[in-house]
Amino acid sequence: MPFIPFEDRPISIDEGSREVRLPHETALSLTTRDHESDHKQVTMADLMTECNYLNPDVEVLAEINTEASFETFAESINTGHGLIGTTHASEIESLVNRVVEQGLPPYLLREIDLVIFPRRVDGDRYVGEVVELLDEHSFAELDRDDGCGVVRKQGTPIYWNRIVERTTEDGFDFAYEHPELGDDGRTCHVRTLDHIATVTDRSLEAVEAEFHRKHRYVEHMVQEGIDDFEELFDLLADLQTNEAATVARLSRQAEEGSAGRDGDESEPSDSKRAEDSRAGGN
Repeated sequence: MPFIPFEDRPISIDEGSREVRLPHETALSLTTRDHESDHKQVTMADLMTECNYLNPDVEVLAEINTEASFETFAESINTGHGLIGTTHASEIESLVNRVVEQGLPPYLLREIDLVIFPRRVDGDRYVGEVVELLDEHSFAELDRDDGCGVVRKQGTPIYWNRIVERTTEDGFDFAYEHPELGDDGRTCHVRTLDHIATVTDRSLEAVEAEFHRKHRYVEHMVQEGIDDFEELFDLLADLQTNEAATVARLSRQAEEGSAGRDGDESEPSDSKRAEDSRAGGN
């Protein structure tokens, strides 16, 4: 949730209890309420209606598992608002099967941009793969022999393309190669970048430039171990408010940190000198 721009208005819709943290000042969390009296109940349908009145930038459906939550998911897709949600599925075919089992038409999945499949091994949770869902035309334009395919349900084809996959060496295979990412040439098997360019009225080059810039920010966060929820949100908000000043501050802090580490290596500390002195005296 920290990656949702700070000036946007996310609204979460939860069944029974609040499932997600929204650090935004304008954020709202709506939850259902069971009651023996019908007029005191608050259903997913009620929350969906209320959410539309509040005009969110992003709707967050924390757990899409029940029939009511899947119906809300289907309605949310058709509102035109941004949508983030979670459900239980290990890979793309099981996701399609789950949607169909809940009585929703499989073509709704074409409205989803990206699906992230996490993995949990020995207590560690990480991204296993990222898949984009495509229309037939975009799928036909893919120039690759593997890492993509089609799932057919109820006579409807669902085209998919894997853009990120975890490797056995704890790295990632990315369907996008570019010199700025350390590759020799440019190869792009990701249609999401084209889609972003279309819906934001920008050129593909501008979208790629933004991607590379934000990729460097994420690399910095990983390098500096920035994973605290509030700290991450504050840093991203600073970057969006005044990117140039924030980048300059981060560069200065990195240089100071590097100088400090170099000084520690070249100049022994007072405590180290004291230890060496005591050792020499003995």
